[in-house]
Amino acid sequence: MNMKKIFIILFCVLGMATSCNFLDVIPSGKATEDDLFKTHVQADNFAASLYYYMPNRWYFQSSLEMCGGGDMVSSFYGSVYYFKWKSLVFNNQETPSNTYVAMWSTTCNKASGAVSYNVWGGIRNAYLLLENIDKVPDASEDERNRWRGEAYWNIAYMHQTLLEYYGPIVIVDHLIGLQEDINYERKPYLECVQFISDMYDKAAEYLPASYSSNFLGRATKTTAKALKSRLWLQAASPMVNGNAEWYADFKNNDGTPLMPLEYDKELWKKAMDAAKDAIQQGEADGFQLYAPSKETDTFEKGYENYRAAFLGGDANAFYNEYEHLFCYAAQGNISYNIKNMAPRTGYSSYSREGWRGYFVPTFEAVECFLSKNGLPMEVDPETKEAIQNPTKLVDAPGYPGEKTSILHINREPRFYASVGYDRGSYDLNGETFMLKCRRGEEQQNDGNTGNEYQGCTGYYVKKWIHKSNNFDNTSKTFTYHKFAFPYIRFAEPYLDFVEAYVQYYGKIDGEALTYINKVRNRAGLPDFEDSWARPGVGGLPTGKTLLDAVLRERLSEFAFEGRWFYDLRRYKVVQNILQNRPRSWNIAGKTAEDYYKITEAYETDSRTFTAPKNYWLAIPQEQLTINGNLVQNPGY
Repeated sequence: MNMKKIFIILFCVLGMATSCNFLDVIPSGKATEDDLFKTHVQADNFAASLYYYMPNRWYFQSSLEMCGGGDMVSSFYGSVYYFKWKSLVFNNQETPSNTYVAMWSTTCNKASGAVSYNVWGGIRNAYLLLENIDKVPDASEDERNRWRGEAYWNIAYMHQTLLEYYGPIVIVDHLIGLQEDINYERKPYLECVQFISDMYDKAAEYLPASYSSNFLGRATKTTAKALKSRLWLQAASPMVNGNAEWYADFKNNDGTPLMPLEYDKELWKKAMDAAKDAIQQGEADGFQLYAPSKETDTFEKGYENYRAAFLGGDANAFYNEYEHLFCYAAQGNISYNIKNMAPRTGYSSYSREGWRGYFVPTFEAVECFLSKNGLPMEVDPETKEAIQNPTKLVDAPGYPGEKTSILHINREPRFYASVGYDRGSYDLNGETFMLKCRRGEEQQNDGNTGNEYQGCTGYYVKKWIHKSNNFDNTSKTFTYHKFAFPYIRFAEPYLDFVEAYVQYYGKIDGEALTYINKVRNRAGLPDFEDSWARPGVGGLPTGKTLLDAVLRERLSEFAFEGRWFYDLRRYKVVQNILQNRPRSWNIAGKTAEDYYKITEAYETDSRTFTAPKNYWLAIPQEQLTINGNLVQNPGY
């Protein structure tokens, strides 16, 4: 496969955001636009450029979903305090006149260092492509169909992105003309969903099932259908579906409600059907859960498979074309993220050089992962004590004479594949070694708040760190493992179906069990029904216990992938996590007894996450002034 083609054509795109906003849609010059479609090569380059407008969802300094959902947090030492995701959490920093992530308008008043994305410009160019496809003189029918599919897919994806960040949006359903009145109003949420869903359907008609190695990474039929599944799952969820508690007064100027105020169970059926369609399409086209391990031990096989799904094997570069449906692969950004997740090595005291380790897992994430028996820790008779008394010390597996928390033993393979903890193993600099996180040790937090590049919870992210990542302390140079970060992967429609099925039928059986077990088995876990049949557990759960178990599976599977941000919002529970100060081990402790005490992580501010306000970004005030038909989101 041609990794260079993947990395350069599709994803090194973040500098493309310009000064456009919703009003800046006028063609830049007819002659220039005609030149774009003179040959099939130029037209294909233009089609590829549509991906350039898509917001970066894996840039730690600005991606709200990466650290704003409860599974990851950046420290509050030095300048890292100012990272943009915290604008939704602290001191009401996100306001209509001071946005931190500008998507609705790139010309609005923004906070210092705010990122801007020309989303509307991307939508306009997709319509421009649709208008000109048949004018390309040397294009084949396959090329024309692929461009149509990519244009419709782009229109759907960009509208969906805005919907996820802002709630009900303006719908652009055509190429806006020079003299057209564009003071549009926001459309009701479900009308937005239907429009986006229809666009994904059109995209799937034209998109290919797969690509040759030169074009890996571009949207496929399965990509469109999987994102449609995500779309309907959001629409069916409590945050949207019948949420009169929050949105009874959220209306357009003419009184039209912008959110569905009455619960509609059939939305879960639509989500279930969309997920099933994505699954059938994907399986028919060769997509699968990546599972290359030849290990015979079930636990070790699950560990190896789960890590391999993201990092691959020993090759310098890895792109998971089997499972990942749409990815981000700008290596400059990915290497930056690796640098800031991996724990410091090779220094006896603090240094700004080398690995920094200040994007770290939260306690909530650590507690979320299941037991080795595939059960919530608090349900499994073998692990209840770990939740009830996490400060209890036990022998650290694989390291004789060392002690660690009982919370770190008898966990599922995904936990060990994803989380680095004191006296646990970690892969870096070409070796597997034991993390030493106590005060005075190599992976410590030294307590000096002026030393900004330090973790704050006592944990490190392991999921995205390949053993071959290396920092040479002598030459001060880095070697990074290349990979693509998945925005959506094939595990998601499986779990979409399971959640929608449980919500619609109130039980789990048949295909729902088949699909959840596919995900669990790849990760080295027993079948769902076998786990819940263990002695002392009581059999298959029902009601809220069943729904919680299904959601727990989802949170474990997608930890540190940005999905917590949306999944916790879908169930209206983010404020239960982000309103509190993060918990931490006592990072000042020098002994196991002192270190393993739970305290509050260091922060320089008080959290003020408010529902429903902080569930959406603000509509920029300058857009409300320009367009009197727009209304603001609740709480701003």
